[in-house]
This record gives sequence, structure tokens and C-alpha cells, in this order.
Amino acid sequence: MHINSSIKTGLLLVSFLASTLLTPAVCHAQRASNPDFPHQESSGYSDYPEYGGDESTNVYDYLDQEGESGYEDSENYYGEPNYESADTGGYDDEYDEAADVSEAVEPAPPPARQMLKPGDPINIAEKTIRVGRIPYLSVKQLMAQAVPLLRSLQKRTGAKEVRLVSSSSYSDIISALARGKIDFAWVGPTAYLKHRDKENLMAVAKAKFGDETAYRGVFIAPAKGKVQGLEDLSGNIIGFVDPESASGYIYPNYLLKTLKIRLSKKTRVAFLKNHDNVLLAVLKGRIDAGACLEKTVSASKIKDLDKRIIVLAKTEEIPSDVIVCRQDCALNLREKFQEALTGIKPGELPGSPLTFLAATDDEFAPVEAVMRYLKLLP
Repeated sequence: MHINSSIKTGLLLVSFLASTLLTPAVCHAQRASNPDFPHQESSGYSDYPEYGGDESTNVYDYLDQEGESGYEDSENYYGEPNYESADTGGYDDEYDEAADVSEAVEPAPPPARQMLKPGDPINIAEKTIRVGRIPYLSVKQLMAQAVPLLRSLQKRTGAKEVRLVSSSSYSDIISALARGKIDFAWVGPTAYLKHRDKENLMAVAKAKFGDETAYRGVFIAPAKGKVQGLEDLSGNIIGFVDPESASGYIYPNYLLKTLKIRLSKKTRVAFLKNHDNVLLAVLKGRIDAGACLEKTVSASKIKDLDKRIIVLAKTEEIPSDVIVCRQDCALNLREKFQEALTGIKPGELPGSPLTFLAATDDEFAPVEAVMRYLKLLP
């Protein structure tokens, strides 16, 4: 989906989203017919406080197209996944020797980057800072995470406002940043590296959850399904998150290739837009196996989940998500925002262990090696 030239703003209550942005049939499918998820389709973030009324207004924008809600992904999942033949994902090509990402890999040096000059200083006190977030969770869950962070950032930067912007696809967020519709984007390392040079992006900070500065993806399948190992994937239906998702597609793809597991052209691939959708699809039997964030499974509160699904394999560790901006972002804004992020203390954000560290491109060398092996980078 391409982004319309305008960002649709408005007051969006978290409790209002489901009834306005999803069709009644989809809402019913999510809530009434899913006894496993009576509160929300959360798989690890229900401990975050929920915000409603004045607590969550004036902090959320949604990238829209011609007035559409952008939630066709929910209908697509709860109806029928949008399948693609596995050969479109490049699974059947020849395998090279796998890149060794267990050590610090020194990739072939790319052409020297031509950095843009930072923008002129701005008056931050009059600035509404818009932060894009890849849609790896539902809007409700993104909001639950974001509200305390946005408040902290507004206070620390002294900005007029700090708003969360989301969309239905990873690429839309990057496109919005490239076109100046948002000021910063919180994305996975693979999405950043894929678009870094073309869109003149640079790293500002990286996320840290408690002591964790990395995460993994996992392949999962129904415990009593026909897929009991990675070797059973071929010819079946596999669900992924998004073509630019590190843990929900790229690293699982890399794992299959390093293990020389080939998927036949009869294999069907469905991109289900977020990690929870993959878990739900596996549980509901809509797909035979799926790849998603490990924490989506390990932190889930779904009853008897460990008896209902099996973990087929885990990926290599993936460096934490990164906050990025355009190289021509106003220098004082970039520096102030980085200072605000890295100044957040452990325990400062209610219900969240989230903090941030300064980030440099050198930290993503192992990710570059993986992406070059998959021919996602030159």
C-alpha cells in the first residue's frame, strides 16, 4: 500500500479503534470467537497499562490511503491469508556458503556513502515530533507501549507534541520518513539497512529491554499438525510477518537457506502483517507453520500454549530495533531526540523495561552479512 500525501490525524481512542477501523465481522472473529484472547490478541504485552480518554488522545496518527482504515490485514487474516508461491521468495535458488554471523563479520565494504548535510536548527518548542513505528503489534498494543514513552520524550525534548504514527506495512513507515511526513522511525535493523542508502537514513539510538539488546525469531507449528520439523515445511502453508521483518521473515529465511532446506513451488507463503497474527494463524489451523518474534510465544499468556504449539527452530540473535532519521534532519532536533531517548532510566516507563542506547552502523555488520547472503543488499 502506498502512502497518501497527507497523514490523517485525529483523536483516536484505543477503545474506539476496534469498532471504527475493523468491520463488525472482524471484531466478532477477534473477540467473540476467540476464547483464548478474551482481553486482547496480546501475546506478551498485556502487562502494559491501557490508556483511554485523555490518556491516549493527541498522540496517535495513522498513515492512510484515500480514507481507508488500512486494516485490511486483519480482514485478510481472519478471512483467508493472501498467499504467494514460495518460489517468489527465492527459496529454490542455488545455495552459497552461509555467512558466519556468530562472529563479528566484516562485510565487503560498500561504496562510500554520500552523507547529506544536517538541516538548519529549528525551534523545538514549536515542533510536533512524529515518530513512526513499524506495525509489529496491533494498534492497541502499540498505544499501550507508546503513551508513557511519548510523554517522557515530550518532557525531555521540550517539544510542543510527540506523536506516534503507524501504518499497515513496514515499508509505509520508511516511505513516510523518506518523504518528511515523520521525523523519526522505530524500525528493525533489516528494514533500516535495506533503505539506509537509498533514503539517506542514519541511526540515532537502539532499543534495550532490560538487559537485552538482541532478539530472535522462531518457527512454530501446531503440536499435532503435519509439520513436526523444518524438513516438513515444503509443500505446506507458511505464515510470515512482513517481507522486511527481521525476526518474522528475513532471519527465518536465512535459517532455512543455511540448513539447505528447500521449499517446493507447491509451498504457499502468507504475510500476515504482525507477529500476533502469525501465532493466531497457527493456533487456528489457518497455516501449517509460521515464523514470528520469539517473545510473542515465550511471553504469551494463552492457556496451555506449550501444549498446543511446538517451536521448530530459533534464528540467530538479531540486534535490537533502531531509531532512525533522515541525514538532513535538523541537527539540534536529532541531538535533542537522541539525548532524550538515551536519558530514559530503567523503570522510568510504567510497566516497561525499555531504555535506549546510542547506535552506530558498525553494530549492524552481522545483519549486513545476512542480508548480503540473501541478496537483499548489494
